[in-house]
Amino acid sequence: MVAAEFKALLDAAVDAIVVIDERGEIVTFNRAAELMFGHTAADVVGKNVNVLMAEPHRSRHDGYLQRYAATGEAHIIGRGREVEARRASGEVFPVSLAVGEAHKDGDRRYVGIIRDLSPQRAAEQRARSLELRLAHVARFNLMGEMAAGIAHEINQPLSAIATYAQAGKRLLQRDVPDVGMLAEICGKIDDQARRAGQVIANLRKFIRKQEIETQLLDVNHVVADVMTLIDADTRSEGIPLHVRNGERLPPVRADAVQLQQVLLNLTRNSVDAMRGGLGKERGIVIATEAADGGAVRITVTDHGHGVSPHLGDNIFHPFITTKRDGLGVGLAISRTIVQSYGGTLTYADNPAGGSIFTIELPAQQIEESVPT
Repeated sequence: MVAAEFKALLDAAVDAIVVIDERGEIVTFNRAAELMFGHTAADVVGKNVNVLMAEPHRSRHDGYLQRYAATGEAHIIGRGREVEARRASGEVFPVSLAVGEAHKDGDRRYVGIIRDLSPQRAAEQRARSLELRLAHVARFNLMGEMAAGIAHEINQPLSAIATYAQAGKRLLQRDVPDVGMLAEICGKIDDQARRAGQVIANLRKFIRKQEIETQLLDVNHVVADVMTLIDADTRSEGIPLHVRNGERLPPVRADAVQLQQVLLNLTRNSVDAMRGGLGKERGIVIATEAADGGAVRITVTDHGHGVSPHLGDNIFHPFITTKRDGLGVGLAISRTIVQSYGGTLTYADNPAGGSIFTIELPAQQIEESVPT
C-alpha cells in the first residue's frame, strides 16, 4: 500500500522525477518524466540514465558518478543547474535539473527533479525578437528625426563637388589648360565624394537589419565610428560637440551598432533639449572613462532644459516622452539594450543646467583582440 501511494504521489508531480542508483541505472521514472522525455517507465527502468542526456554529459556521466563516490566532491548534487536533455526522438532541449541524494540500507540513490525550459526559452526568444524588431523600427525613426542634419552633411560635399567641377570645366575651356590645377581640383572632388560616401555608408550600416553579434569593443572606437552622424545632427543646429576620450580603457562586450543606437538616442535628445536654449553655446559633451568596480562609463552631458522632476525615472518607461512628435520608445529601448549587456543606463540632473545620461558597462578581460 505504501509503495502504491508513493507511486501515486510521484505520478501526481508536475515536474519530472527520475531516481537512479549508484551505478547510474534508472529505478524510478514518474508520469511527468514519461511525458517530457517520450519514454515509458518500462522502456527505461534498469537502463543507464545517460539515455536521457545530450553530449558531452551523456558520455561522461558514469565518470561523474565514480568520481563522486571516490571523493565525495559534489558538482551538481544539492544544487540547481540548467543543462541539455535528450528526448526519445533525439531532440535536445533545455531543462532545469536539481539533484538530491538519499540513503537506505546502505544503498545510495540520486533523485533528479527536472523541469522543461523549452516553453520559457521560446517565450524569451519571441520577446527578444520583438525587442530587436522594435529597436530596428526605432533606428528608422531616429534617422527620420536626424534627416535635416544628415541631408545638410551630404549636401555640403555635393555642393563643393559641383563648384570644383564647374571650375575644372572653365579651366578646360582655356587655350592652354593648367594641368596642375586640374589635378588639384580632381583631388578635391575625390575628397568630397569620399566624405559624402562615408556619411551614406555609416547611415546604411546603422539602419540595416542585422543579427546581433556581441564582440569585444573599444568604446572610444564606437564613439568615433558614429561621430559622422552625431556631428551632422549637432552642426545643423549650431550646437558645439565635445568628445573626451579616456585612456587605456578595458574593452566591453556588446554589439557596436546597438551601442551606437544608444549614443544617437541620447545625443538626439540633447539636441532637442538645447534647441534655441540659453545654454546652447556650452554644447554637448560625450566622455568615456573607467568606472569603479571594473566598469567602463560613457556620459552624455547637455545644457538644455533638463527633465521635469515629476517624470524622474519614468523617462525610461515606454511611450513616455517630452517631445511633441516623439514615440517615447528611444530611452526604453536604450536601457533594454544596455541592460542586455549587463550594464546600466541612468539619468541625473546637470548641476550647471541640463541632463547627464550615464552608460556603465562591465569591463572584459582581454582574451581576444579588440576590433579597431
